[in-house]
Amino acid sequence: MLDNQLNTPSQSPTSILPLINPPPPAPTVGRPEISTEDREIPTPTYDRLIIEAAKLDAASKYKSKFDYKIFKNLEMRYADKPIRGGIVKSNPLKLVNSHSSCQQCLYAFEIDTYGRGCMHNCTYCYAKAELTVHGYWNNPAPVPVNINEIRKIFYTVFETSKKSKWRAIMEQKIPLRIGCMSDSFMWIDAKYKLSQELLKILNFYQYPYTIITRSDLIAHDSYIPLIDKNLGSVQFSLSSINDPLNKLLEPGAASAERRLQALEKLVKSGIWTAVRINPMFPNFPDGYYSNPNFKWEGQIPTLNYSTLDIVDAVADTGCTAIIAGFGRFSSFSINNMNRALNRELRVFFNRAQIYKSSRDYHFSEPEIRHYYELYKKRCKENAVEFTVCYIGNGESEFWKHQDLWSNKKDCCNIKGKVCSFKTDSRSIGFNERLKFISKNSYTPVDSERLHIALGVEDQKKFKREIISTKGGPSGETSV
Repeated sequence: MLDNQLNTPSQSPTSILPLINPPPPAPTVGRPEISTEDREIPTPTYDRLIIEAAKLDAASKYKSKFDYKIFKNLEMRYADKPIRGGIVKSNPLKLVNSHSSCQQCLYAFEIDTYGRGCMHNCTYCYAKAELTVHGYWNNPAPVPVNINEIRKIFYTVFETSKKSKWRAIMEQKIPLRIGCMSDSFMWIDAKYKLSQELLKILNFYQYPYTIITRSDLIAHDSYIPLIDKNLGSVQFSLSSINDPLNKLLEPGAASAERRLQALEKLVKSGIWTAVRINPMFPNFPDGYYSNPNFKWEGQIPTLNYSTLDIVDAVADTGCTAIIAGFGRFSSFSINNMNRALNRELRVFFNRAQIYKSSRDYHFSEPEIRHYYELYKKRCKENAVEFTVCYIGNGESEFWKHQDLWSNKKDCCNIKGKVCSFKTDSRSIGFNERLKFISKNSYTPVDSERLHIALGVEDQKKFKREIISTKGGPSGETSV
């Protein structure tokens, strides 16, 4: 069956356009459907947003031209069958680097313009796993965030002296990462234009940002002019150039072909752009490369999804930067991928030896390192810079692979490329981070290294100190 699926043609440029419009609510049983044109439907959420917007327009130097009718249309469309959680998503800003899995993340100050789902519907998505449990994922569709909240935060911080919990962070111009629990540049934004409005706000207040997306919409002619080259960068997520498998594992996302075309267009426009091979998938079971005693009964399973030829394809676009991050997958995600591929992926993981958590599947650190070295070598052959994202694989991964980073001061490889990127979220004190979460019991994984400066000389000095006192950052004698 999988052989037949591999022959599935890649998506055409219009194949996901119908996803722009969420499906209308089902007719009510027992009475004829009443169209919104034939009756008056109260829209209290839209009315409130319009009043708030008028106040912001009067007070702020930023005069928005955003069309708020999208909220009215949504409220009317789902009047008979309300969206779980409402038609707007609140709390668009987050600071997430108090959690043990991302305390060293340089870009943990995040924003989403859509919430409670994503049209890409990737089978391996951790956000999908989290929100499905609570009944929010695409139920029935992603919803726009409250754009007034974003406008008010920026107005308060940069145009007033009023109190704001975000002031200490934003006055430092800690860069914003656009796209975390959803993709802000899904094709629904071609209709809603919420992310367009966000880019206008960021440009007006001269605020740095990096966009993480799987969508080729970002390279549309109506979006490229909105990306200020001195403020913004784009990171394309691309785990594979195998489009038959992409269609199975990332059913709503643009094909690799379309993403690579968009990437080339962005590069030619002068916008700093990188490709995130994240999550990176293994080709063979854990230990195949790194364990000299590796044995397997019968035919060794293979997965030709994340393969080295992706580096060649990226280089052909003119893009000169790749960020790799090896995948870790929840049981929920593994089950989704198994169904999509009609095969069992758990055979690639050795849970008897690698058991970092009860819910997630990880690869061993030596095996991960081997993959990174293979990609680093291929990048060097193509004159492409290479760095590593450690998120989800433990803090030791942040330190162990820095010798592979082309940009020793930035694992996302933006500093030195975009002039406004001078700070990062690693500089935020831990007590300050705890102000933005409900669970304040988190503690630093390693307080000694929480804020140590990144860079060749700093790291050499630090490694010598650690080796002499502790035997290496993770208890080993080699770093």
